[in-house]
Amino acid sequence: MLHPNDEELLTDESFINFCLDQNRADKIKWTEFIENHPSEAARLDELRTIVILTRRGIEDIELKNQIAALETKIDRSEENTVIQSAPTVKKRRLQWIMAAASLTVIAGAAVFYRTGNHAQPQTRSLSYVTQPAEKKSITLPDGSTVILNAGSKLFMEPSFGGNDRKVRLEGEAFFEVTHDPSKPFKVETPQMEIKVLGTVFNVKAYKEDDLAEASLVSGSIELSLKNEHKTITLHPNEKYVLHSTPPVTTARVAAPSKTKRTAKEGILPVMIDKIDASIIEVSWTKDKLAFVDEPFGEVLKRLERWYGIRFILEDPSLADNLYTGSFRKESVEDVLSALQFSKPFQYKKQDHVITIFQ
Repeated sequence: MLHPNDEELLTDESFINFCLDQNRADKIKWTEFIENHPSEAARLDELRTIVILTRRGIEDIELKNQIAALETKIDRSEENTVIQSAPTVKKRRLQWIMAAASLTVIAGAAVFYRTGNHAQPQTRSLSYVTQPAEKKSITLPDGSTVILNAGSKLFMEPSFGGNDRKVRLEGEAFFEVTHDPSKPFKVETPQMEIKVLGTVFNVKAYKEDDLAEASLVSGSIELSLKNEHKTITLHPNEKYVLHSTPPVTTARVAAPSKTKRTAKEGILPVMIDKIDASIIEVSWTKDKLAFVDEPFGEVLKRLERWYGIRFILEDPSLADNLYTGSFRKESVEDVLSALQFSKPFQYKKQDHVITIFQ
């Protein structure tokens, strides 16, 4: 399925549909391919950016000059060929020009993306973005790997790996950092900055969530809390939890919850799934949706990102009910039905919107 060279892949209709999210079947096919071939993830992500840039269009005087030169060349070629019917010549001429224009734009996008040969290249950040119900595997220039959860954004400067290794995160990501004592790896979120040398950890910092947390699997990380001006060191199987400031509310809930700040904060042990002894905080990287004693309002936010569905909670009294669950490949209806057995509620679904009520 994967073409041996970039040029062929950039003209593959199925791959273009995946990049532009134009065909669900192609999106599923290429997402599964990337999951099964993580070594190709970085290359495909780069080519995906090229396709998107090409779609947006690149205004380049040189492109116009090349097309004009091509038209002249075609005119000369036609004078030396056997006379054909006017419609045939016109059609073939148009095809040649369009093909050349497309390839030139693609080449320009490739240069733009790979070399930064564009106006003010030093101010342009590199970014990776996932949509709801989408996860993405990324290999950074220093060899570190990142799994970006649904509805997340990861930013870095083009100079990443030069003088420092710093990224900014909005959402959730799982990091496996390549060891380099001379250049500590840093992850910045709105609530904290995480400094590491080489380790495995998870960071969750969605703007719409009430809690932000960093969970350590192995190694050691140092947290600098921005609002509290203090530094905390985590050890394996520990996490640090803090509330967003000010507390986040959502317009989809009729009224804000009165007990949002009852959740524990500070250094806590990670949660272990009793079924398979896995760490709950990173279970999403294995395509497992798991939570323990989590408020229903927060569960619904996770379900929104996991399934790409919008929830409306009509009864705010349901938001603080605590739920525990572990699901793998179940539909959203199956998940809601299972949760109903714990603390009852009703729901109705219309298209991609689910309304929850008492």
